[in-house]
Amino acid sequence: MRHHTITSTEADMRLDQYVAKVKPDFTRAFLQKLIKGGNAFVNNKKITKTGYKLKEGDDLLVMIPSIKEVGIVAEDIPLDVVYEDSDIIVTNKPAGMVVHPTDHGAHVSGTLVNALMHHCKDLSGIGGEKRPGIVHRLDKDTTGLIISAKNDLAHNFVSKQIQNRTVIKKYITLLKGHLSPKNGSIEAPVIKSHAGGKKDMQISGNKKAKYALTHYKVVKYVGDYSLVEVQIVTGRTHQIRVHFKAIGHQVCGDTMYGDPKTNEKLKELGLMRQFLHAAELTFKIPKNQKELHLKAKLPKDLNDVLKKIT
Repeated sequence: MRHHTITSTEADMRLDQYVAKVKPDFTRAFLQKLIKGGNAFVNNKKITKTGYKLKEGDDLLVMIPSIKEVGIVAEDIPLDVVYEDSDIIVTNKPAGMVVHPTDHGAHVSGTLVNALMHHCKDLSGIGGEKRPGIVHRLDKDTTGLIISAKNDLAHNFVSKQIQNRTVIKKYITLLKGHLSPKNGSIEAPVIKSHAGGKKDMQISGNKKAKYALTHYKVVKYVGDYSLVEVQIVTGRTHQIRVHFKAIGHQVCGDTMYGDPKTNEKLKELGLMRQFLHAAELTFKIPKNQKELHLKAKLPKDLNDVLKKIT
């Protein structure tokens, strides 16, 4: 719950347009439904018209219910389905899509879970009410392959492979500078840090730090950068981004762990997010335990950046 004061440049905006601007984690349709349901107040007066015109100096309060209050709603969001059978579905997640809703009202709409609930009749319940079917995750701005389970048996079958580190996950990333040697591994434990109020990850010798292992291979040097294929043996939060920051070759476009000057330079060439794509998955499928190898091409926005710096 947060108050917003309307500025002169924001005056005359529609209420739903303004709310969509300050609440980018939600779909416009979801926010319009909230407004119509009486969750928006202008100068302490309830406003239910989505087209209400705001005025300079208006005090706006929007109440976002928690995920437990609103539940998860199936949404007709297009999915790029790479593989699907009666047990699992593998999708190519776009940039900007969060994998599942959170407890505190953020991301209750527009997530992969919302889309899967519309596409699939059933999903595994092991992940709980917020993340049905979700076996593993990708960051919001990381694109690429992600597995979801349609039933609990499939969920357990795939999860066990992940736990045993037999699932092969390969990523493509663009790193600052020329990485050398061209083939190598980074083995360094990581732990969550709350320094300065930030919830980021860092390399640590603390006993509570979790083991993390990353293999890499330079595909080619592109201008002042390195295009790299990465295989993560462990799947720690932000593992690739933290490991490459530790050796001075940050992931390009990464606003949390990256190099600001590099990011600003590449932003002028169109890189609006971290250059990280989950390109390949190899694992056994539940129905016949046969090995499946899937690939997802580098998305257009990242390809376009490569062309400009070559």
